[in-house]
Amino acid sequence: MGPGLMTGRHLIVCDVESTGLDPARHVPVEVAAINVTTGEELRFVPYVSRDQLGAADPRAMQINRYYERGLFAQACPFRETKDWDSLWAMLRGNTLAGANPRFDAAMLVAGYASAQRAGGGYIALEESWHFRLADLSAYTAGVLGLDPTDLPGLDRCCELCGVANDAPHTAMGDARATVACFQVLAGLAADGGVQ
Repeated sequence: MGPGLMTGRHLIVCDVESTGLDPARHVPVEVAAINVTTGEELRFVPYVSRDQLGAADPRAMQINRYYERGLFAQACPFRETKDWDSLWAMLRGNTLAGANPRFDAAMLVAGYASAQRAGGGYIALEESWHFRLADLSAYTAGVLGLDPTDLPGLDRCCELCGVANDAPHTAMGDARATVACFQVLAGLAADGGVQ
């Protein structure tokens, strides 16, 4: 039985590349979401201000290759929130999943709030997704019988599941690899897990 068939909720894998790791100071520079149930994909590059770029962690920008990939040239226009609105609608009532969904959820809230402020208004932003998050690392550990105090990161999950990440440290590349891992693990779980 695939994700969401018992609950009616869809599994939405999100991945965020950001200016750093602190949602109080940093913002997303690339966002991807994939509805595992329907296959729908969404990717966008949020507007990032000069001040936000000035506060960026250089190591984070090196890892996500913001400048090398020309993300700045793909950015949404200033004050544009339609992609954020689409993402919030996609997530509404569904299960947010990811390789590190707690981080991604915090960055999504920070990014959408930043976009709303830039747009001249601000509403009280609430998470639209189900309160429980689907964590690939925990799912991998559970299905494969790994030590729950030594959870694998995305690279290790891919290795354990036999999944190739063709575009690491890009939002869509990491999201697609995460989806593939969830699908492999769901198949193993349906077959009774590791024997």
